[in-house]
Amino acid sequence: MNKKYIACLYAGILLAATICVTTAAQFLQKNSINIFSDANQGVPSMTAKGVETDHQTTTNINTFTFTVAQQEIKLWSKNGKYYAFLPSACKEAGLAPEISEEIDPDAIVRMYSEHIPAVFINTQSGTSDLINTNKDAKEAGDITVLEPDGSISLKHSLEYIKGRGNSSYTEFDKKPYQIKLSDSAPLLGMEPGKKWIFISNATDATLIRNALSRNLANYLGLAQSEEGTFVDLYLNQEYQGNYYVVEKIEIKKNRLRISDLEKATERENLDEDLDSYETVWTDTTKAKQIPKDPKDITGGYLIERDFDNRFLKEVEINGSYFITESKECFIVRSPEYTSEAQIAYINDYVQSVENAILSSEGIDAATGKTYEELIDVDSFVDKYLLEEITANYDGGVASSYFYKDSDIIDGRLYAGPIWDYDVTWGNSPDYLGQISTSPERLTRLASHIDSSIWFQSLYGKPEFYEKIITCYREKISPYLPFLEEEILPMLEGATAASAKMDQVRWEEQYVENGYSGDRITQIDFLKNYIAQRKDFLDQVWIEQTPVHQITLLIEGTVYDTLYVLDGDTLPEFPQILEEHAQVTGWTSIKDGSTPDQSTPVITDMTFQAILSPQDVTTVSGQKP
Repeated sequence: MNKKYIACLYAGILLAATICVTTAAQFLQKNSINIFSDANQGVPSMTAKGVETDHQTTTNINTFTFTVAQQEIKLWSKNGKYYAFLPSACKEAGLAPEISEEIDPDAIVRMYSEHIPAVFINTQSGTSDLINTNKDAKEAGDITVLEPDGSISLKHSLEYIKGRGNSSYTEFDKKPYQIKLSDSAPLLGMEPGKKWIFISNATDATLIRNALSRNLANYLGLAQSEEGTFVDLYLNQEYQGNYYVVEKIEIKKNRLRISDLEKATERENLDEDLDSYETVWTDTTKAKQIPKDPKDITGGYLIERDFDNRFLKEVEINGSYFITESKECFIVRSPEYTSEAQIAYINDYVQSVENAILSSEGIDAATGKTYEELIDVDSFVDKYLLEEITANYDGGVASSYFYKDSDIIDGRLYAGPIWDYDVTWGNSPDYLGQISTSPERLTRLASHIDSSIWFQSLYGKPEFYEKIITCYREKISPYLPFLEEEILPMLEGATAASAKMDQVRWEEQYVENGYSGDRITQIDFLKNYIAQRKDFLDQVWIEQTPVHQITLLIEGTVYDTLYVLDGDTLPEFPQILEEHAQVTGWTSIKDGSTPDQSTPVITDMTFQAILSPQDVTTVSGQKP
């Protein structure tokens, strides 16, 4: 979390909220109601008003509103209750709301956030329907930031707000967003910029896995890993929940500080819109017929590795891309629209990197260069460790960025910036199907059906492996207890009040994705996971205990993979949901024997599921 707000972690005035319920009929009889008095000068005033509406027993947004810092917020109704989701300023700035005599004091459930800012975004249309149903739609508007102390730290026009993300946008009602300010400005204590990302964390009931992972990344020094800031988001007067705001990954002065080839190309072409030129396709590349190139086209480039299924669906959307000989798919994020010479250059360079990584000698035969000359090895080591330690489901699969500066400055390929850490640290939302929640795992980023082959190949190179274990032993292993005992409680405490509001607002969504129990249960799981992860990896990388892989197949398809330390016995196999298959037992692929939970494991093993006769379901435990 941004250091500006850490100081107020356990600060604030402990004002007890009145929790109350009344019938919808009593509430709807009022057409114009004052529910809060403006008792304290210099703090936000709060009034409520509304018109009669039909009562809904299911979740809906009501037309009754209250006002905070001149921002109207709609009361939110669910199952006969009316919720006022109140920003931190209402509690920490000393405001003591008083209910008017005109309304039953048991009319509204008031929930107070603490410690974090509130962000109010209003679009010109006054509705969020378009950006919540069409990810490419953009709407202009304005943004206001209300700090916990009641001050306004930003009031600015928006060039646009839009939806963003892939499954995080399509699978959840709580949408992630990108905003672009009309002019560069600091936001929430972060360096000035125009584009910012509001991460919804809809897949993570704790809300803090992204922040926790970014803390570790920042400790390792990976690019653009500075921690973001938690906020309460109010969009078009409706409370949207707890969000985590971070910088957009982009080549800019205050972002990724490398040469801006896109701007240089625009200048060479008299600031023409690069998208206006004709598209040039080959079997493995997409670029533009841009007339003039800058003198230096060796950098900077920002590229993103994506898995082929999604990549192929978006070839029309993405401005420029290339595919390597090993079918690694890369979208060029900057320049978004490359010239033919530029796409040829970065394609050839990355191909040389791939050749060297996949070579047993670590050398690209075409150029004679080693992978150590072509990449920044330390950034690749740090990126691998971040993905492996956090047990990132997307590690080496998607949201995997790389960048290259000009040869004049530093022409090596770097791993980073970092992105997308909601499905980490044992998180297993139901929509993804079967993924392991065990802290005892060593995937080498090769367990996913769409995994890149780069990191698993690098792991097998002695000099790269030595750097992995040295970095883990000297830096990460000593830091993990601090992450567990200091950073995790700090993040949990800073977001606790806001998380309660968020969970009321999105309760049905969390239930649908298999999150049972309260947030404390989820936080305890996360805390234990970090400790157990350290214990396991200490044995693997410090004590050098071999790890064996236990592969479970259903009808020839990998359903799950377990990892067992040498000499330990087989763990219990996961329960298979009937929707996948009716499994009656397991047999060894090697000799047909059944699993023996009492025999020490000394080698890799593969077991095939025995299915009931009527079950012919084909199962895959891997989903994009």
